[in-house]
Amino acid sequence: MHVDIHSHMLPDAAFEQLPDGMSTEPLGPAGLPSLIADGLRPLSRPTQPALRKLDVHRERQAAGGVDVSVVGPWVDAVMLPLDARLQTNWCMVINNVFAATFQGRRDTQFIAALPDLDGAAAADELERAVDLGAVGGMLTTSSELGTLARRDMDLLWSRAEHLEVPLVLHPGTVEMPSRLRQFRANILVGNPFETTLAAAALIASGVPDRHPDLRVVLVHGGGFLPYQYGRVGRGNQVWNGFDGSRSGLEYAQWFYYDTILFADPALRYLIDLVGPEHVLAGSDCPFEMSDYRIFLEPADLGLNESETASILGGNACELFGIEADTRIGDESASERTHP
Repeated sequence: MHVDIHSHMLPDAAFEQLPDGMSTEPLGPAGLPSLIADGLRPLSRPTQPALRKLDVHRERQAAGGVDVSVVGPWVDAVMLPLDARLQTNWCMVINNVFAATFQGRRDTQFIAALPDLDGAAAADELERAVDLGAVGGMLTTSSELGTLARRDMDLLWSRAEHLEVPLVLHPGTVEMPSRLRQFRANILVGNPFETTLAAAALIASGVPDRHPDLRVVLVHGGGFLPYQYGRVGRGNQVWNGFDGSRSGLEYAQWFYYDTILFADPALRYLIDLVGPEHVLAGSDCPFEMSDYRIFLEPADLGLNESETASILGGNACELFGIEADTRIGDESASERTHP
């Protein structure tokens, strides 16, 4: 069974239940809906149909070889409100819509939208969403309040640890210097940087040591951390009082990672570094920078059968508590073999 742990949706129903302080307006030549909050400028990108409509999303996923989608929110939209209470109310709307939209489906699970402006609210919303059926939570790495090393976020780490559900850290829209706006470097370089900064901040602030059973997934292959873990580890010893009893590599191996790297040698390096049990298949559907290679051509990585099965779905089922439904896998495998 092929499980995609990194995909996004913002269903149409969420636009119909916006909390006070948020509204929509048409954007782009097609007049697709965009969100605006408290007088802020609207989202820079309109919400395309594959982001809003489950049938379009599932069609794209099926074409990419995905049997089960673990759907998270569009993080840019979650970040839009700059007021903590409004953001929390908006996350509640999204999670209610997710629960209603995916209820009873075998091919779609959801991870909760979590507010980043209030750690206590994030912890409470995670627990509420899990009661609704969420299999984890998604949190931006790009909070307006600084890094995720804030102490109020300890409430979220503790709650996720207690609930035994993973948290997926995902970059969101940030105000980039002008030199990063050229060539879409804000996405190509800025997004991996945001993930790396979040992971490094968690390590430096002792989150893996205080919450050893917390499970954190880094998207886009972990940004630059898998390549710079030695620098992060050494810097913590030189400047942050680490005694060296736990190496930078051990911290890197504490995290989980998706496969969205767009190059087999890079992905194979990540697998060899952290172990196949800490790597999970992802696509980033439905955005332009989607990566379905792992689902369509898994043999290209040169892994054995057990490693391939773990990365394609076994790890996701274990980490997110998804029941492996062989009927989905058998049906989809047949369709892939005999279109």
